[in-house]
Amino acid sequence: MEVNDSNDGPLAALSKTSCPQARPLLVSWNARALYIGPALQLAAHRNAVAVLAIGLDGPLGVALDPADPGLGVVNCRTALIEPNQLHLLATPGAQYAFLYVDALSNDLKTLHGRCRRRVGMVGFDLDNEDALIALLAGMDRSAEGWRATGERLATLLSLYPAGTDARIRKVAGTLLASPADETDAAGHARHVGLSSSRFQHLFKEQTGVSFRRYRLWARLQATMSNVLDGRTLTQAAHEAGFSSSAHLSAAFKAMFGLPLTRLLSGNVLFVRSSQK
Repeated sequence: MEVNDSNDGPLAALSKTSCPQARPLLVSWNARALYIGPALQLAAHRNAVAVLAIGLDGPLGVALDPADPGLGVVNCRTALIEPNQLHLLATPGAQYAFLYVDALSNDLKTLHGRCRRRVGMVGFDLDNEDALIALLAGMDRSAEGWRATGERLATLLSLYPAGTDARIRKVAGTLLASPADETDAAGHARHVGLSSSRFQHLFKEQTGVSFRRYRLWARLQATMSNVLDGRTLTQAAHEAGFSSSAHLSAAFKAMFGLPLTRLLSGNVLFVRSSQK
């Protein structure tokens, strides 16, 4: 079974500006990350953040049931996957973009409002997906190219700063700034004047993921920053709070569906950006 109710059909909007031979790009963008390149055939997985999947040179498919892909897919050019949602993508094309947005920001709420249809828990067909595809497919995949594109992307998607409960925002900021800190949820709850149960409930309500999952994302993000700074994988893992590079590798695969070493061996250009 295949679900496809787009007006133009899955192949109608093929971008003529994408560059299949261009080097893959991964941008660390504040509490966001953007990957542009081949899909890497990810296994079914969950992310601690939301991900906007974009087919740059053709459609992508979202499995109706990640545990049973034979039940069919929803074809689209853009799909918004919720935090902590098991998903599996069918990726017959050559080039894709994956925008990972922090669940604490207003990004996810904004993107929710721009999806023109929903199937189950997944949003599809952003209202300005043609402009989004043209921007990302045609960008120069370099640090200079990102500087020219990042602000336009933020404007195009109306990405704004966080606007959540100040206590949860404070804890999230601490996790991102000091990912190796071992303070548990109860400790953070005391620091912001909440009971442990209320803190856990409020954190999950406002971020879409548990405290533990969010800290894992912060540590993975820090690891990539450490690699950008020239650390070895073992050094990067320890500084980010992982007990070993093996622990890091297992966590990365569970989060993104592929081994970190596979990504690092894929000639990916890493760019760290302070762009808002």
